[in-house]
Amino acid sequence: MKIIKIMVLIFITVFILAVSFYLFNRFSFSKAYPFYEVSAEKNTTLTVGIIGDSWVDGSVLDSNLRDAFIKNSMACNIISSGNSTARSKLIYENLFKESTDKYSSKHVIKSRPDYCIVIAGVNDTHGQIGPEFYAHHIKLIIKTLLHYNIKPVIVELPEYGIVEATNDMGFIRKYRSIISSKINNKGEIDNIKTYRIALTNVLKKENLTDKIIFVDFEKVCADFETCKTIYKPDGLHLNSDGNKLLSDVIAKKIAETHPTNQIPNK
Repeated sequence: MKIIKIMVLIFITVFILAVSFYLFNRFSFSKAYPFYEVSAEKNTTLTVGIIGDSWVDGSVLDSNLRDAFIKNSMACNIISSGNSTARSKLIYENLFKESTDKYSSKHVIKSRPDYCIVIAGVNDTHGQIGPEFYAHHIKLIIKTLLHYNIKPVIVELPEYGIVEATNDMGFIRKYRSIISSKINNKGEIDNIKTYRIALTNVLKKENLTDKIIFVDFEKVCADFETCKTIYKPDGLHLNSDGNKLLSDVIAKKIAETHPTNQIPNK
């Protein structure tokens, strides 16, 4: 009997430690990493980097963006790095991972782009991680880009079918998200506006608003219910028409602040 009690106690202890580690890893904020050295040499050709989640992974925007920039009389090189399922925390941390890591985006920084487009937040909101979590890591990404004299181009947290996507989750994931929403967002599943407001507040507090280019996602889609035709059936990702529209909106916004054939004043 004594052995059974000890085994049960060990099991409970291991379980508590495992759950604690999981929760810490899932919800903890990343520290600010020390910056690394980059070459002082810079290509005279306009270069645009893109970092983000599955909306960037697989170079899904590269050709559309290149075409969109050409339409705005801005020939450029595109360098992208996406990580499917990544939340804002991992997108930030990928900027500091060595090139041997599959999802390292350090090469984007080292390419010394003039601009870096950041698309993030779908996985943060879908996973109900918390608005402060999202805002904190976007802030760290912005500060990192500014340190390397790269103009951050922040795409507003995208509109998507968050309610539908949550309902399509498996039982465990769905109720994990519902519970997380009660902790992080007063039980509201459609939390996109709350996360957007959190980022706006952090940008103002940190005096970063005027140091970035902000791309209003409402120019792509203001309400998922009215623009489902530009999304894939999962409601989480843009289809080819949506990617083309997003690329056009981003390129136009950058072109408005960038005199043709001149390096941006950062």
